[in-house]
Amino acid sequence: MPVARRPAPPLPACPRVKTLAKEVRRSYPTGRQQYSRAFVGSPFEVSIHASDKLPQGIRAVLVTSLNARGANDCVEVPMELVNDKTLFCRITPDRPGLFWFHAQASMDGGMTWIHDPIPDAWVLVDPPQVDHMRLYTLIPSVSGSIADWAADLKRIRDMGFNTVHLLPLTVLDTSQSPYSARELFDIDPMYGAADSYQSGLAQLENFVEVAKALGMRLCFDLVLNHVGVDSNIVKRAPEWIVPDQSSPDGLRRARYWCDKGWLSWDDLVLIDYEHPSRQIRADIWRYMTEYALFWANYASQTDGFIRFDNLHSSDKRFVDSVTESLRATYPNVGVIAEYFTDSSTLLSTIPQWNLNLILATPWDSKFVPQLREYIKYIHSVSEHVRFFMPVTSHDSGSPAQEFGSVQSTVPRYVAAALLGTGATGITQGVEWGIERKIEFIGKQPRVVPAECPQFAGFLRRVNDILVAEPAFRRGENCQFVDNNHHALMAAFRKDGRPGLPGLLVICNFDIGGEHAFEADLSPFLGETGPFNCVDLITGQERSFASSRISLTMAPCAACVLKF
Repeated sequence: MPVARRPAPPLPACPRVKTLAKEVRRSYPTGRQQYSRAFVGSPFEVSIHASDKLPQGIRAVLVTSLNARGANDCVEVPMELVNDKTLFCRITPDRPGLFWFHAQASMDGGMTWIHDPIPDAWVLVDPPQVDHMRLYTLIPSVSGSIADWAADLKRIRDMGFNTVHLLPLTVLDTSQSPYSARELFDIDPMYGAADSYQSGLAQLENFVEVAKALGMRLCFDLVLNHVGVDSNIVKRAPEWIVPDQSSPDGLRRARYWCDKGWLSWDDLVLIDYEHPSRQIRADIWRYMTEYALFWANYASQTDGFIRFDNLHSSDKRFVDSVTESLRATYPNVGVIAEYFTDSSTLLSTIPQWNLNLILATPWDSKFVPQLREYIKYIHSVSEHVRFFMPVTSHDSGSPAQEFGSVQSTVPRYVAAALLGTGATGITQGVEWGIERKIEFIGKQPRVVPAECPQFAGFLRRVNDILVAEPAFRRGENCQFVDNNHHALMAAFRKDGRPGLPGLLVICNFDIGGEHAFEADLSPFLGETGPFNCVDLITGQERSFASSRISLTMAPCAACVLKF
């Protein structure tokens, strides 16, 4: 029998990869860890600039999975030759997710194509609500019944907030902490109205409808890592918990790091996502995935958010799985993560898990030099990482506790809202000027909102500025002009559109003394005055004879000058 011969495969008729110019600059990063960001409904622009003139008659397209019908499909978007060296195209994403793209060109009318000789580029598309999210954290245990929460939504909206974050509503375990659940698929009875014939979940569903009618989004908190020590899971499936022979009950406690080292939460036991039994592990994953989808369903009704608590401590393989299920089932839901890790890990896991916003912690930067460096960091990674920067959180102290004065709310909120990249918020009580944070553990008397909250009007003005000025909702455009002052922070911001001089934000963080601010703004404003502006917080108009600006800032004062 003769020896069989394999045929030789054909080579391409012409090169598919060819250099169009000595140097090519792209407006986008390439490779999976250097992805772009975009929003659903907002144009995503791509350009390629060559050092040499592009060939006459060149035809170029962007090949992408963005806006393609199926998971394995792609579309071609024509690229326009805007001058003899630059190709440009614009595409408006129609859904969230992670998508690839690359450019290709033809010199023969589309008969053959030259591929861009680089790795595919990627873009993570965020749901539209991620842009200028203004989040108010509601403490359920001090806010009365669900009916009371619904009645409070208009007040929250009137302060300029568009999203309400609810601490976990699951049935409380013995410690009465919302992060220590007894039952994951129901709400605690204390949140229901005593005179209501409806179940707790039915009352919650009414609340969701009220929020939807008011145009408010809801954010539901997900706790994946642990449950209460007396939870239903412990009672009915104790093998789902990580074992610990050194513990009296044989169950491992969740731990946290602080200045005293590693300490344990006595009321929390760890779920064993790496159980050695394949069947038990599958049961755990299935149950906890359904838990995430159960609460994400309510978030989806308002095009809202879920929040991953303590994501840095979660089982990475399970997070791979649960985020894939969430993305497939509720793609319109935004994802906020409490996720403290290094930049390299952030860059690799954000697109993998479709994390839309990462919690920033400006309250950890007590002094201006540290806060300035932290804000610089947020902008330095903003091409890939979007941060949510509230003034404080439910875990931190109040502004008075963290920074020494209730009045520090003013500069701290202006910095959080207008020196970040667009997403900000407060925790319940900040608007009232409380001296001490509201504790969220245990049933407490309802805190009745004050008729005239001390900072409500101020918060509304700052939130309105954030919505109206695109310069405050982008990154890498925060240029500090405060000469590294120890108490003042000042930055000039522009939104990139031609003909608009920009905005100057100045904050005095000193709670006891005034400080003089002086800066030369000629690089932004030019040399020829006068320079007229308006303070967007107070409405006061100002005029400066030259580009050298000087102001005296009172203690805990802030201004936003629009030129």
